[in-house]
Amino acid sequence: MKSMQSEARFDAETIERLEEQSGLLVKMYEAEFAKDPTSSATESSHSNMIALRHSIHQIYGQAAAVEVANSLGPGTDAVSADEQID
Repeated sequence: MKSMQSEARFDAETIERLEEQSGLLVKMYEAEFAKDPTSSATESSHSNMIALRHSIHQIYGQAAAVEVANSLGPGTDAVSADEQID
């Protein structure tokens, strides 16, 4: 599995696809949050972002997860510090 993580980290097409998916989930979360920060739709969107980030970490490794998270920029603080990857 370690070789898969190394390969995935350097596969630009995979990283680009994951960045797009993450960006879409962030936009959905931000839209729901703007409507009603306490709604179940906001909570669901937040959960989807967390699930994707954890999946990226598990499948592709920490380096890929960090690369994807960093690509979203500093303005995307939708995930709290306790959800960040160590």
